[in-house]
Amino acid sequence: MPRVPSKTREEARRLFLTGEMTSNVEIAARLELKPHTVGLWRRQEDWDGLRLKIDRRAAEMLVDRLASERVNLNSNHYKLWSVVVSQLLESLKTPGSEEKVKNLDRVSAILDRAQKGQRLARGLALDGQTEEQIRADAEAEGRQLIDLFIDVVKAEVPDADVRDRIARAILERVPADEGGEDAA
Repeated sequence: MPRVPSKTREEARRLFLTGEMTSNVEIAARLELKPHTVGLWRRQEDWDGLRLKIDRRAAEMLVDRLASERVNLNSNHYKLWSVVVSQLLESLKTPGSEEKVKNLDRVSAILDRAQKGQRLARGLALDGQTEEQIRADAEAEGRQLIDLFIDVVKAEVPDADVRDRIARAILERVPADEGGEDAA
């Protein structure tokens, strides 16, 4: 059996991990290899596990970026409202400034609509729900789905050993709660 260059193996790994190609057959056809060779490499190097780690890291980075954007957005909104409030307080000190107060009222309404639009465009809650609450709700929904899946497996798979292996495999792949609790 001829030796395959390591660059070919690296290219196969790259095609899989980037999602450019996901099946052994596709990768093998592109690189003029046999599918079982790609499958062997995939198992030896645990490409599926690597891809899962990459996807998780990408999701974590996205959450971090969105959190930073949210903090910046809230900071900018706070600054804008501070200007409006200071202008209002200044106007209230001056007699006959009803027109300026009306203008500030119109500016406030525009500012409020603009902020709501910005929040909606970024997928943020308008009801004041914090990021922690949103994450907790999403985590709870995820756990409910896992519990439902395990219940279905228990009901539909007659072999107890297979059921246990499936349940363990699922729980091993789900990250533990940050509070230190296990998914089980």
